[in-house]
Amino acid sequence: MNNNEASGVNRFGYVSDYDPKRHMARVHFPDKGDLVSDWLPVAIPNSKKNKDECHLDIGEHVFCSMLGNGLEAGVVLCSIYDDENKPPTGNQDIRTVHFEDGTEISYDRKKHKLTISCVGDIEILASGDISVTSGGNMTNIAARIDLN
Repeated sequence: MNNNEASGVNRFGYVSDYDPKRHMARVHFPDKGDLVSDWLPVAIPNSKKNKDECHLDIGEHVFCSMLGNGLEAGVVLCSIYDDENKPPTGNQDIRTVHFEDGTEISYDRKKHKLTISCVGDIEILASGDISVTSGGNMTNIAARIDLN
């Protein structure tokens, strides 16, 4: 193995196949013509005691670090925005998760405001008490409580 192979190669590509149960993807690299990688693990922040689960979509633009200069081994490091898929807010003070159906969870650190906008039901499960404390006014509260 020469020095270039030992150091690896970083590549941009597009998810061509995805296995959510194994959290692995195959990636098409346009710079390599019609070549597609073997199954690659997808990096995630936590996978042992704390676990994160966030999945890729087919066609998603990704950044990969490949071992050597081939397509057999490596890891999908992250997905990236591009000219076709832009950030939902483009505001560095807002952290957001935007779902395809329009549901959004966002926090604006300048306004100190958490917003949850859900197109469906919201379910909160707790094995202990639930407490809501407000330092301001609580308005527009509508609730149905089932005491079973």
